[in-house]
Amino acid sequence: MLKHCNALQPIANRAALLACLVLSPTTWAMATTSNTHPNATSLQQTTRKTVSGTVTDANGEPLIGVSVRSRDGKGGTITNIDGHFSMQANDGETIEVSYVGYATQTLKVNTTSPMTIVMEEDKKLLNEVVVTALGIKREAKALTYNVQDLKGSEVTRVRDANFVNALAGKIAGVTINQNASGVGGSSRVVMRGTKSLFGENNALYVLDGIPMQGLRTKQSDNFYESVEVADGDGISNINPDDIESMSVLTGASAAALYGNRGANGVILITTKKGTVGRPKVSFSNSTTFSSPFVTPKFQNTYGRKEGEFASWGEKLDNPSNYNPLDFFKTGFNVSNSVALSTGSETSQTHISAGAVNAGGIVPNNRYNRYNFTFRNSWDVVKDVLQLDFTLLYVKQNTKNGIGQGMFYNPLVPTYLFPPSDDINRYAVYEMFNAVRSFKTQNWPYGNMGLGIQNPFWIVNRNQFDTKRERFIASFSARWNITSWLNILGRARMDNAYTDFERKLYASTDGLFSKPAGNWMTQDDKNSSTYLDFLVNVDKRFGDDWHLLANLGGSYFDERYKSKTFEGNLVRVPNFFHPSNMSPAESTTAHANLHTQTQSFYGKVEVGYRNFLFADATGRVDYFSTLLGTGSNHVFYPSVGASVLLTEVLPLPKEIFSLWKIRGSYAQVGNPPSPYLTSDAVALSNGTPTSNAHTPAYHLKPEMTKAFELGMDLRLFGNKLNIAATYYNSNTYNQLFRYKLPPSSGYEFAYENAGKVNNWGIELSTTYNQKLGPVDWTANLVYSLNRNEIKELLPEYVTDHTTNTTVKAPTEFEVSSAESYKMILRQGGTMSDIYASHLKQDYQGNILANGGVQKDDNDFVKVGSAAPRYNISLRNTFAWKGIELGFMLDARVGGVVVSATQALMDQFGVSQQTADARDAGGVKVNNGLINAEQYYGVVAGGRTGLLAHYAYSATNVRLREMSISYDLPASWFANKLKVNVSLTGHNLLMLYNRAPFDPELTANTGTYYQGFDYFMPPSQRSLGFGVKVNF
Repeated sequence: MLKHCNALQPIANRAALLACLVLSPTTWAMATTSNTHPNATSLQQTTRKTVSGTVTDANGEPLIGVSVRSRDGKGGTITNIDGHFSMQANDGETIEVSYVGYATQTLKVNTTSPMTIVMEEDKKLLNEVVVTALGIKREAKALTYNVQDLKGSEVTRVRDANFVNALAGKIAGVTINQNASGVGGSSRVVMRGTKSLFGENNALYVLDGIPMQGLRTKQSDNFYESVEVADGDGISNINPDDIESMSVLTGASAAALYGNRGANGVILITTKKGTVGRPKVSFSNSTTFSSPFVTPKFQNTYGRKEGEFASWGEKLDNPSNYNPLDFFKTGFNVSNSVALSTGSETSQTHISAGAVNAGGIVPNNRYNRYNFTFRNSWDVVKDVLQLDFTLLYVKQNTKNGIGQGMFYNPLVPTYLFPPSDDINRYAVYEMFNAVRSFKTQNWPYGNMGLGIQNPFWIVNRNQFDTKRERFIASFSARWNITSWLNILGRARMDNAYTDFERKLYASTDGLFSKPAGNWMTQDDKNSSTYLDFLVNVDKRFGDDWHLLANLGGSYFDERYKSKTFEGNLVRVPNFFHPSNMSPAESTTAHANLHTQTQSFYGKVEVGYRNFLFADATGRVDYFSTLLGTGSNHVFYPSVGASVLLTEVLPLPKEIFSLWKIRGSYAQVGNPPSPYLTSDAVALSNGTPTSNAHTPAYHLKPEMTKAFELGMDLRLFGNKLNIAATYYNSNTYNQLFRYKLPPSSGYEFAYENAGKVNNWGIELSTTYNQKLGPVDWTANLVYSLNRNEIKELLPEYVTDHTTNTTVKAPTEFEVSSAESYKMILRQGGTMSDIYASHLKQDYQGNILANGGVQKDDNDFVKVGSAAPRYNISLRNTFAWKGIELGFMLDARVGGVVVSATQALMDQFGVSQQTADARDAGGVKVNNGLINAEQYYGVVAGGRTGLLAHYAYSATNVRLREMSISYDLPASWFANKLKVNVSLTGHNLLMLYNRAPFDPELTANTGTYYQGFDYFMPPSQRSLGFGVKVNF
């Protein structure tokens, strides 16, 4: 802003200028005439001379705060109020002149006369190119929709085993929930709210212009168990060090060219290529250590009654030393990556290898991933024919990734263990059993109706192992026919093989296994083939008109095969082999899915005089899942326009660098699940029993219609950048399943109906400012979304096959865990949580005559799991090779429930049960109720009455912090560039009312959100990193 005080210079004296400086946010006091005393300099370096000059803009006005530095790092200063500078330098030495919003200049020093330097606006900032749908590059100023960019370094600065988690808080309109299953788990990524009631709501990932397949994963949707077999998002096992940049398309208009697969937003990932010139070798290491972040509060002053597990006994003479948190260990994550980049003018190669070796905070939780990448870009005929070939190989192993749940979860017995007992007596989790002649579980307590076992036995003898190998081969060819016309063809084959094994050793609780043990294996294969072509036109007509057009088509074939074998061991304990299993004690299941989509699409964009832009897209998808219907294809159109007001209105250039307004409208959709259009037969032990559903020949794709309005504003020479967007979308033709009467001969039928609305605001701002010699960058990101179910099924619905008319349900229960439910109702949201509660009178007072009672007839709405809005602030300070960065992040609003807290209350191990006993009881209305009696009801059963365990999901945290330093190149004879860093993640929770981290989820699907059933806690991590470039 200081530079613009100069506009006063022709009409004001120096006092007026100084008054303007006082009101400016720039630290003007640093703008001295020289930062080196000339006498001292002459004594130290007699060969250096004083060089001076003035720096102005193109209009001749002086610029204040411009950095003028010697290339060798031995001297430097900034310009003062008159744009003047003075420093010590050698004659002919190279200096670098830089200023925010202007192109950096390198000049030779002239010590014989003052220098006059004219800074030019950085056209690269105004003509910034971003990657859009189908990998098409466009000038950012011409886009009619919101696109947000992120450099690859942003996801490697503070690392996570799943780099997707590093995007949290950095992109407007995106909500990311980390999976509680530990290191390497997948993430839930939702853009602009959930839209599909029964379909997919996670974002699509696109790697180098080609969509990635979503890998199917075993993820239980109940509170009994939540064991994640492997990450299912398809992208989290990619090496983040291979990422060059990312573009995030949150809106339907931006993603319209991806058709149904882009309906929920798109994350475009561009990977690194080889470079021209001498070989470059890079190495990076990141080592972090983690500990529990947010945990419940335990008591250690009351013990158990004789013969019981629950801790409702007398107060202990001395507090117990037992702390359930001692069960956790220090987790670690070590990431190493090495890359070679080399090439000539015609051929460039990039080769990399990466390894992630991590251990979770839960004992015996491990994650190992190894990545190998080869990419070659070959200019076969200079500027005419280019080929690009990429090979990716991933080998991954996950051990004991427990998300939450009652079964196989060591946290259940650890949290509920009575503090009056010594858990170390059971650290030796197995002992030789003379009767059975092998070692059996050492655990004196029963399963308490919750599947409780020795926690050390669970982590060592209830084993869950997942191994995955993935092969991705991509090829592209571009033929430049003329300077304005080219054809692009691409192909990719993606095969992933996942082997899951569960071993339950002999003497595992009988709820899960027979006496000799239990074994389960599951072999999955996900494969996809993608082909496309694209004809691209980029043609200018005179100085006024610019035409860009794209026409193409794609073929996407996706297959999934799975074989599951499960059974009890019958003869030899702990011999996990099919020969040790009886057919009567085992089951085999097969699954086969095959879908295919064939598409044609096109886009036309017209620019007029570099200020007015309009575009239109169209895509037709032919779905295999709709074969046999009258609508096996669907057309998705979109239109948009943008105007650069800075090119139209007489706005002061020193204030308005760019001001664009934009608007767009689009339609995108989702096809239904496969095989719904054909007859389906229910089987029992291989025998047909009934027709499962009627053939749904009438089905149509789900359709989202959306528009957005926004603006992009760059002020004061690109110092302050603002992007604001309002969006509104309606999703129609939701796919409902409803029951039919037995007389119809079918169990249920499908129907398209319903409407879901989402509207919201996205705001992203960036501010760049020099604080003397320090470069300061601040980023503020704000997102708001409102979701509402406008319509469900009509009152009566008629099946198209049997002509049977039934009264439609008025609500749909989509998640259930005893006293927790997520229910879809008209007027509600897709994230509404309902829970059971105590009996109350008509005024809402708890009925407490002789004790409290459960209301068995009613579930009440406790709130929505979705936040009201998200806001984050990132700051980066850079000075002489040192960079400090941190991010504050807040999610405001929403509700979560904790069955963990309820069960801890039921068993008397929570701090609040001790406080209640110390106070003589629990205060209800105006009286006290015995704590054991009260919590026996309100926290009874397997989940408790969760309406009384609902908490605000609002949380504010210091999410990230890092400090790095570029070691002087002279230390390494100018042959190496070395950067060292210290990093932290989840360092402080500044505000949180819930007894767990509200951002965690045990399920990355649409439902079972905001529900905690002994989830492992989120993690605080501290670490260090080294990056070396040769």
